[in-house]
Amino acid sequence: MSRKVYRLTHENMQPYGYIIDKKCVKDNGKGNKFGILLKVKSAGWRIGYLIVREKTIKRIEYHDSLETFEPVSGKAIIALAAHANPENIKVFLLDKPIVLKKLIWHDVAALSKIAEIKIFENREVNGGYYYLKSII
Repeated sequence: MSRKVYRLTHENMQPYGYIIDKKCVKDNGKGNKFGILLKVKSAGWRIGYLIVREKTIKRIEYHDSLETFEPVSGKAIIALAAHANPENIKVFLLDKPIVLKKLIWHDVAALSKIAEIKIFENREVNGGYYYLKSII
C-alpha cells in the first residue's frame, strides 16, 4: 500500500511528539546558546543504535517511554499513530531528530540501502506490538 510521506514540521508532529531543533533556544545571535526542549523525571535512560534494512513496515510498536529518533546516516521513513488508533498511520521522512511521546505507535523503514538511527529511551521500557492490516 502506498502512502503519502510528509515532511516533519512542528505542526504535524504535535500529536506524536516534538522536533529537536533550535526553536527551543533563545538566541540573540551572539555567542553559544543552549536550550531545553523537554524536562522529565526519569529512573535512568539508555542510548540505542538502530540499523534499519527493512524497506516495508508490517508491524508497529509502542513503549511507555519518551523516545528520540535521531538520524545518523542513510534515509528512512517513520510511521506514527496515536495509541487509540494504530491503523490511522501518518508516514514522515525522518530527516531530523524527533522525540516521540509515550504510547505512540511507530516503526521505521529504510529508503536507502541502510539507515542508521540513534535512539534515547528510558532504561527500562514496556510496550506492545500491532500487526498492520496493510503493509506500508
